[in-house]
Amino acid sequence: MLHISKIFRNGKEFNLMASGALAFKIYNKILKEPVFENLKIKSSSILCDAIATSPLFKADPAVNSVYFAIVSDLDKETNNALCLRIGQERMNNGYAVCEVIAMYYNERYFRAVKQLRNNFDELFELNKPSVNQSKALIYSEQQNCLLTDYSLTLAKILYHTTLEDFNPGRVLKFENQQVEAA
Repeated sequence: MLHISKIFRNGKEFNLMASGALAFKIYNKILKEPVFENLKIKSSSILCDAIATSPLFKADPAVNSVYFAIVSDLDKETNNALCLRIGQERMNNGYAVCEVIAMYYNERYFRAVKQLRNNFDELFELNKPSVNQSKALIYSEQQNCLLTDYSLTLAKILYHTTLEDFNPGRVLKFENQQVEAA
């Protein structure tokens, strides 16, 4: 199952997606952040066989779209459907970033990552440093916290650079002081 939320502003579109249980937890934490909490968001959960026909994906080349997908379950059917859809969106001038959370390193993982790398503009592989990479990750709660921080930061950066207009004359506020932007 793929979970997706859309945020529209200034003729631009930010899409946050999650595939897998850990990815869904991170996705929910991102949407509860103050940056995203008060926005008008269209959200839905889509089965992999309905991704191609979902109304959440539309073919409108006039709208600049950015896709941020967090993938923790490397299910072949879901990944194939997601990659096919992202490939179509990229042909419509969409930009797609994928974050893969590595729970195991095996042949299935490497095949899935290769496919994701071929279909997304950017791919980040997140894992806990200094863990024996041939075994399942331990300290999963600690891992969740670490990954959530990276994911939140990346989502905020993508959101702000996608939807916000950085006008040279706008006023910036830093700790109750006003500074004129250069």
